[in-house]
Amino acid sequence: MQSRWKSIGLTAIASLIIVGAGPGASAQVTLPESTKVQVVFEQDVSSKYAEPGDKVPIRLLGDVDIGGVIVIKDGARGSALVKTVKPAGRAGKPGSIEVELVELEPNGSYQALGDQRVRLRATGGPITADGKGRKTLSYLFIFGLFIKGTQGEIPAETPITAEIAADIELEAL
Repeated sequence: MQSRWKSIGLTAIASLIIVGAGPGASAQVTLPESTKVQVVFEQDVSSKYAEPGDKVPIRLLGDVDIGGVIVIKDGARGSALVKTVKPAGRAGKPGSIEVELVELEPNGSYQALGDQRVRLRATGGPITADGKGRKTLSYLFIFGLFIKGTQGEIPAETPITAEIAADIELEAL
C-alpha cells in the first residue's frame, strides 16, 4: 500500500514538473560550424551590372536538420556580398566577378538567440565567375579593338555548396 502511494506521489511530482516546464521552457539547439548546406542565388549576378558592395539575395535549397529536427526550412532567405567586379573590356578582355556568402535568416519553428543571423561561407573560398576572352578575334580584324570579351556571370538557381561559418544557438519559438 505504501509503495502504491509512493508511486502516485512520484507520478504527481513528475506531472507538475512537466506541466510547469511546458509553456515557459524553450528548447535550444546548437547548429555547429561546418554544417554543409546548399544555397542558390535568386537572380543572375553579372560583372556587367554589379558593383562591389552590392547585396545579392540568396535562398536555402533543402532543409537543415539536426538529429531529425528541422531547424531551418527550405527556402530561408539570406544574402551574399559582391566583393570585386571587373567588367568585360575592349580588345576581347573578359569580365570577372567575385561574391562572398554572408548570412542566412532562420525560418520555421526555430530562431537564433538575440535575432542573430546564421553566418555562411562558401566551401572552397569566394564564389567567382570569369567570362571568356576574345583576344584572337580582336587581333584578326581591324575593328577588333571594339570587340569585348564576355561578362563573368553566376546564373540564378545554380546550387552552391556552403557551410555554417560559426556555431550558433537556435531556440524553438
